[in-house]
Amino acid sequence: MSRSYDPRMHAYDEQSRHAGMLYVLMVVIAVAFGGFLWQLYSAPETPRIPAPAGPYKIEPPPAQPAAPQPAEAPPVETAAPTSETSIVELNPAPDVAALPNLVSSGPYVAQLAALQSEAATENAWRRFVARAPDLFAGAEMDVERADLGARGVYYRVRAGYFADREEATLFCDRIRQMGQDCIVAAR
Repeated sequence: MSRSYDPRMHAYDEQSRHAGMLYVLMVVIAVAFGGFLWQLYSAPETPRIPAPAGPYKIEPPPAQPAAPQPAEAPPVETAAPTSETSIVELNPAPDVAALPNLVSSGPYVAQLAALQSEAATENAWRRFVARAPDLFAGAEMDVERADLGARGVYYRVRAGYFADREEATLFCDRIRQMGQDCIVAAR
């Protein structure tokens, strides 16, 4: 017996094949979306360092009057800035007039950074000192190893030492004026 061609059977086979491919595609998309959600919600939380209690804003110092200008000041020439003259320091070092008192071995430090590499602490300290050499004059680098369990091991870069919390707070205030985070901590 020979089998004859039935166009309805061919259309049914095509429709079944498309429905099967659509089903497989939906399963793949659902698995990919589930994997994305799993990855998103199972990522380890980044460590957070709590801010110290108390106000975080300080009142700006009173404005000082401008120095009087001489009567016959020479005209100032303006020129288009070149690459050498257009360099501007965005966060200048703080005023040296009210620097905190550092002591050789006090109970307080100022925490400047928490890094995951002990080798990176030296480079970080050099950058801090280079940004404000007057502020860091007499300061000693203090590195504290902190094992945060599942979050990993961190090395806290701290400047010290201060006889009381007020001196350490004054130091941190100057650091924050430079745009850098700073936390007062007991040793």
